[in-house]
Amino acid sequence: MLEGKFVVFSDIDKAGVDLVGAPILVDDLDFPGVKIAAGNLAEDFARATGGSSSSINTVFNANQVAGSGISKIAIIVGCIKVSRLLQRLQREGQVDFEPIKGKWESFLTAVVRNPLGGTYEKALVIGGSDKRGAIFGIYTLSEQIGVSPWYWWADVPPKQNESVYAIPRTTIHGEPSVKFRGIFLNDEAPAMTGWVLEKFGSYNSTLYKKVFELLLRLKANFMWPAMWPGYPNPGANFFVDDPDNQRLADEYGIVISTSHHEPMQRLTNEWFLENEEGSWDWETNKESMTDFFRYGAQRAKEYESYFTVGIRGAYDRRMPGSDPAVTITDVINTQRRIIEDVYGRTEDVPQVLALYRDIEQIYDGGRIEVPDDVTLLFQDDNNGTIRRLPGQKERARKGGAGIYYHFEYVGLPRSYKWTNSVALGKAWHQLQYAYSRNARQIWLFNVGDLKPLETPITWAMSLAWDINSIGAGNLPSFLRQTAIRDFGPELGSEIGKVYLGYNRLVSMRKHELIEPDTFSLLNYREAEIVLEQWEKLLTAAESAYRWCTEEQKPAVYQLVLHPVKSSQVFIALRIMQARNQLYARQRRTSANTVAQKVLELFAADFDLQLEYHALLGGKWNHMLRQPHLGYERTWHAPSRDMITGLSYVQIRQDSNPIVGQMGVSVEGHAGVRPGLTNEESDRTHPSRLGLVAGLTLDAMSRYGPASRWFEIWSRGTPTIHWTASSPHSWLRLSSYSGILVPGRDDARIEISIDWDLVSEDFGEEVLIDVRSAIGDFEQIHLPVSGRKVPSTFHHGFVEGPGYVSMPGSSGVSSPDYIVLPDTGRSLHGSVGLNMTLGVNETSNFLSYQFYQFSTAASAKVILEFGITLSTSSDDLISYDLQVNDGPVTQHRIEQFTEKSIEYGLKLGVPRVAGWITGAADLVWKVEHEAADFGPGAQVIRLRLCHVNILLEKVVVDFGGVRESYLGPPASHWIETCADSHH
Repeated sequence: MLEGKFVVFSDIDKAGVDLVGAPILVDDLDFPGVKIAAGNLAEDFARATGGSSSSINTVFNANQVAGSGISKIAIIVGCIKVSRLLQRLQREGQVDFEPIKGKWESFLTAVVRNPLGGTYEKALVIGGSDKRGAIFGIYTLSEQIGVSPWYWWADVPPKQNESVYAIPRTTIHGEPSVKFRGIFLNDEAPAMTGWVLEKFGSYNSTLYKKVFELLLRLKANFMWPAMWPGYPNPGANFFVDDPDNQRLADEYGIVISTSHHEPMQRLTNEWFLENEEGSWDWETNKESMTDFFRYGAQRAKEYESYFTVGIRGAYDRRMPGSDPAVTITDVINTQRRIIEDVYGRTEDVPQVLALYRDIEQIYDGGRIEVPDDVTLLFQDDNNGTIRRLPGQKERARKGGAGIYYHFEYVGLPRSYKWTNSVALGKAWHQLQYAYSRNARQIWLFNVGDLKPLETPITWAMSLAWDINSIGAGNLPSFLRQTAIRDFGPELGSEIGKVYLGYNRLVSMRKHELIEPDTFSLLNYREAEIVLEQWEKLLTAAESAYRWCTEEQKPAVYQLVLHPVKSSQVFIALRIMQARNQLYARQRRTSANTVAQKVLELFAADFDLQLEYHALLGGKWNHMLRQPHLGYERTWHAPSRDMITGLSYVQIRQDSNPIVGQMGVSVEGHAGVRPGLTNEESDRTHPSRLGLVAGLTLDAMSRYGPASRWFEIWSRGTPTIHWTASSPHSWLRLSSYSGILVPGRDDARIEISIDWDLVSEDFGEEVLIDVRSAIGDFEQIHLPVSGRKVPSTFHHGFVEGPGYVSMPGSSGVSSPDYIVLPDTGRSLHGSVGLNMTLGVNETSNFLSYQFYQFSTAASAKVILEFGITLSTSSDDLISYDLQVNDGPVTQHRIEQFTEKSIEYGLKLGVPRVAGWITGAADLVWKVEHEAADFGPGAQVIRLRLCHVNILLEKVVVDFGGVRESYLGPPASHWIETCADSHH
């Protein structure tokens, strides 16, 4: 939580106030949570200075304050509502707390001279507008003296400084942008539950004290506690596991609520301790359930709580019954009567209705009566895309609105519980949009096991505290500053880059949804580029780990090295699985070598889990035990890791002589009937007739990829000496000869062209000969075009091999649009309406200029939008499209079919056609058949008609787009004029 500084570690101008050794003064009448925070601050001074803890002076009479006898400096902390110390300072004119009076969770710091009748020469004063304002102020001081909020939960060592000086100035902090900010510990078995049972015995107050402290250090104030019915049954139960849990939450300052399907401060596990399966039914068991709810209200009466109201099916299932809307309304009315009976009122007792899945759909039917003072908690689609927000009338509700947002989930399209796969750029856009639509009462994040989501939790609480603290383009700065806070300026700057690189790569797709066939091995070098990016990031993470001190290594391992290394191993495993399957189909001898590599990576994946669990003598044992390999065709998480589909070839056997013992394959093609042959019809040595397609590369031009590749490999037992030859001096091969030894690496040959030596009118298919010393002969077919764009085309993209691919961010020419560099699947980011300037509509178009060589008069225009959803029926997302000077046509991004509506209603998921695929791929792909093309300059224009649209890519396909996950990379850009904005 990167607040404005009010302490430093050197006092160059001799104006600072040295706080080391200063007693901490707190009023005896102050809140328990303030006293707890003050005690932790005292220990933090010991952590940060290497000395003794600061003393705590509890003051019983503010008019008679005794000095410490040693220090002439004091730290005075408290809540201005109850602290007589702070009230005396206000009366005596030493501090003016008016700027924070009546504000929510705000605090003020100031340095005063001769406070409390001259008992001390100077004092740093931290005054909170309320209980948590004071607590946040105290923990902000802890953070600024060098104690990370993650000092225990991620073992971040405190920075060591002999001196800490308060800056002699007044600082004001708050109010928070979002009123209630917190986490949901959820789906916590087997990982967190295994750890909790081993280290704490149960989800008891010893554990929760550490959770509460972490939240407060992050300026969070709200929690749905762990509640999953995992093994051993009945699972976690906050209110029953330890009677002190609820009381201590209140004392610490954490507002306890209960999950979306657990009303009235009761957990499902509590109900089923005393009731049979099937008994959670309002129509048949209303009286017992009413009593159950009443006890929850009575038990919570003395504590600050936020009552979940409404109802859902048992264990988070769909609402049963003949008319769920009538049932829900009756339940809410009954719960409100209970609250009024217990509290004597309902209006200022916080209540929230979670509009989760089918409950949202029932609510949208207009038949649930929700009192105006009840908060409406909207949700994302469980995968980071917000599905509903307040409409115009709902924004004026007294109870306000909030967001329940998932950093972890169990369900469609696939459970993701293993590691951090949060795309922060996308989350920023969605949460900023929610804030702009007045969803500001509650922001709740499902964080699963809490670890290893340290970075996104820090990010989320920072944004919720101050919505302007993280801008559209300063995620790199935020991550760098967070890393510097924890690891110092030099190491932190490098770690910040790793954090950013990790976020960029996980923004492509969640780990659990990556299968061997996700990234293309054959097209656009996609798989190898993704793997290279992870390998490069791993190099940086390993460098940071080597560079850090021994004391820092556990934290750097948890926050930096393990996330990157485990991801790199996971991606390598998936890609090697795909290579093994492809190579085996082609009957490459190397298929067996790759199969062994797959097994080594599979073992390495588990080795990293064991390494993490062994850290610090097993402090975090079990925390990463979530299986993550072997989902098959379901969303259910595997019970044990499993890989499938390993393939082997018989390496002692030679191939059929008709194909020979040397294989050749080209980029973009697995081969015609790879691994199979028909002696009667196949024409080989070299391949002819129908086999030629499998040896034909996509064309090379001045404006396409700089190189293409082909591979030579063994498919028999002999050692092979091979040679390759080019018919033109300007067509160059990376290697012209080599030796293939069975069991060793295959040969990849890169083809490049010296375009200065190629005439503009050259347009032929070039043949590259590949021969072996034992009689194998193959020819590679490579179309080459030397054509150039005319000098009249000044700037824009140029068609490569049958397509033009243009990043969405390249089309901006109006301030109505903003580039979001860290949002989307590629390094080019995304473009959207400029929500930072409050732009909700524009008359300006995005413009994508390109030059076409193809003679095609029609093409397919493919638009890739980062997946978003219309968030109310009166707020639909659409865009305008224009091709050249043709008509402007308006289009909806979302499409609905009878089947998709039925599916959505049945499962409580978005009813948009293709949502399952879109949620997994993180994009909507919209295709348009367009005409009016032809050789020459062209332009595609797009107008985004809603702020909740993220455009990532525009592709014009003249027939050359190949299958891949990320689509074709950006085409060649030329620029010959100075007035271009690129």
